[in-house]
Amino acid sequence: MKDVYTYSELPTLAEEPTGTKPVRLGVIGNPIAHSKSPQMQQAALDQAGINASYIRILCSMEPESFPPLLSRLSALNFIGVNVTVPFKRLAFAACCSTDALSGLSKAVNTMVLCPDGWHGYNTDGPGFARAIAELTGRELGTLRVLILGACGGAGSALACQCALSGCPSLTLVNRPKPALEELRSLLSPLLPDKVQTCCFGDSGLEKHITEADLIVNATSLGLQDGDSLPIPPSYLHPNQYYYDIVPHDTPLRQRAAARGCQTSDGLGMLLWQGAYAFQHWFGILPDIAPMRRALRLQP
Repeated sequence: MKDVYTYSELPTLAEEPTGTKPVRLGVIGNPIAHSKSPQMQQAALDQAGINASYIRILCSMEPESFPPLLSRLSALNFIGVNVTVPFKRLAFAACCSTDALSGLSKAVNTMVLCPDGWHGYNTDGPGFARAIAELTGRELGTLRVLILGACGGAGSALACQCALSGCPSLTLVNRPKPALEELRSLLSPLLPDKVQTCCFGDSGLEKHITEADLIVNATSLGLQDGDSLPIPPSYLHPNQYYYDIVPHDTPLRQRAAARGCQTSDGLGMLLWQGAYAFQHWFGILPDIAPMRRALRLQP
């Protein structure tokens, strides 16, 4: 079994050695070699006794490459797929039906192949909500949330989840762009008078951060050497929770912990979005313990 399959290599799946579990699931993205989903989902499949393998699928960046890839997966009798950057909006467009969060965010990360076509779901939002409950001991809908990088693909989906969860306040922080006000307008009917916007560098940003219970970093700033931090760490205080959506440590998370915040990386969200994806594919929630072990997460 290869680490990554391309479109042209998918037909070779039928030629895998006898005894190999048939490939029926995968994750589509570009880049994709770093994805931890295969070891997590394979652990769940094996624990459930399901005779299937899960692979990484590299899709060309050209948007027109996505529909033919789905057609090939359909011909190979796939059960479903996960979809990651930058194809979540293309996945939404390719589905014949979607759930409420997908419809609001226009982004799909879980697809199920049905007789009438692909059905789409966004399990990032519920996965995020479950991870936040584990971090804080509180339901997402009870927290005042501020999202850094709210206009990005991940940030906007999490903002939609916060709105659907009924958060008492939601602050969207981003660079100045029309999409910021468009997102506020989209979510305001769900949280009347509770959705605020702010741009990086605005004089009111410190006040917005200070008043939040939960700060979510959905930006890429600080991931590369030499990057500036999204916000000054001095804006954070010990009574807050800080959540990075990426599944590894970041400089801002380290600074938040040093300021006394309770912090977490994105592995919990990865775990639970994967569990809910499994539930859409098979109708049952998987055993979480082997998935945690595969991600080297503490129980």
